[in-house]
Amino acid sequence: MYDAGVTFPVSRAVSTPPGPPPSRPSTRDALVQATRAAIAEGGLTSVTAREITGRAAANLAAIGYHFGSKDALVTEALIAEVSELVEPVLDLLDSAGPPEELAADAVAALNELLTTTSARIPVYLAALSCTPHDAEVRGRLASLWAKVRGRLAANIERQAEAGLLPAWIEPAAMAALILAVAQGVVVSTAWSQDDSTAPDSSAVAGQFLGLLLAARTRQ
Repeated sequence: MYDAGVTFPVSRAVSTPPGPPPSRPSTRDALVQATRAAIAEGGLTSVTAREITGRAAANLAAIGYHFGSKDALVTEALIAEVSELVEPVLDLLDSAGPPEELAADAVAALNELLTTTSARIPVYLAALSCTPHDAEVRGRLASLWAKVRGRLAANIERQAEAGLLPAWIEPAAMAALILAVAQGVVVSTAWSQDDSTAPDSSAVAGQFLGLLLAARTRQ
């Protein structure tokens, strides 16, 4: 029989513990991101350690702890910016597919970087401006662009071996020319942004891509 003196535990819904909060970037990463943002907005010469740490919500000592100096942090920020810009092109050139299509897609990707990331161009230009006087920036930028140039040259060589390109094209030189044009467009975009008569970067890249295609089809 039911005993009125006996009590039974009341079942309770088991609550699911909350998941971990969204991860915050490490102090080191936050300092790099803050430096990139500061350069993009105010230029390289206006960046101060106090502004960087303010943006990163870090103390001034964090720069010395993680990088040794503000100059080293700025170098890291500049290289991080260029690496991030170059990475999609490298991934594209490393992917599978007909070499002629990959080459055209790579040029189009370079154009897209210019048209969709124009706000980041000042940081890239700041990196270039450091190269005459900063051996580390110069060396690391040269290494990054050497990777892109090497991938492009290998792609062009495969097209030549397949009979898709005329015999006068030299893969390494053509790869260097493609990168030189791309970087020239970056520079011209910076100084012509207020010139309403200047063609936009997508039109310039389209013309260059047309020349490359013409070289392939008029063998």
